[in-house]
Amino acid sequence: MANKKVSHGFGVASLVLGIVSIVLLWFPPVAIVSGVLAIIFAVVQKKKESTGIATAGLVIGIIGTVLNGIILIATAVFIAGVASTASSGAIPLA
Repeated sequence: MANKKVSHGFGVASLVLGIVSIVLLWFPPVAIVSGVLAIIFAVVQKKKESTGIATAGLVIGIIGTVLNGIILIATAVFIAGVASTASSGAIPLA
């Protein structure tokens, strides 16, 4: 019988990118990209061979992407609100 060597490269990459997407919550553009890549790599690994590392990378990638999306939307709403309030004259600018 030939031993079949299984590669977990995509699963490990998915896990690392998922962790990066959560660590970089303060910089959503990079974090969202790494979260999406984590999801893609996890799906590729699961199609080759489902591993626990790929599942963890998938879950963490989804969590990181969703959290970063919420932060990005909240930041945009906050900036729009401040700009609207400042332009209405309610807050003196100088």
